[in-house]
Amino acid sequence: MRARPIRARIYTPVVRFGVVSTDWKFILLSTLVGYLIPFFLNLKLWRMPLFLWTGLLFALTSYAFFFFIRIGRKPYWFQHTVRSLFKGSIRRRVLPSDWTEQSQRSWLKK
Repeated sequence: MRARPIRARIYTPVVRFGVVSTDWKFILLSTLVGYLIPFFLNLKLWRMPLFLWTGLLFALTSYAFFFFIRIGRKPYWFQHTVRSLFKGSIRRRVLPSDWTEQSQRSWLKK
């Protein structure tokens, strides 16, 4: 068997137009929500249909959001940032300095 070329970055995400390909479904969903809700409610602003503006606004906002949180940052940066907002800094792994003589005693001996 002859050696086949291997793609160097096979596990890196596919980026299309600056956004990871797995995020496009969320951009499309938010665009549809921003377009269809004013469309079915027949909302107008200054006698102009509101769905024309909200669909575009939702599309641009969601695109900018996903572009901001993914490109140029470490993987799962946004998830870790949000989690750190809700969990305090006290919740952490045990450090070697936490182990003192007193804490190493068995709970049965106390």
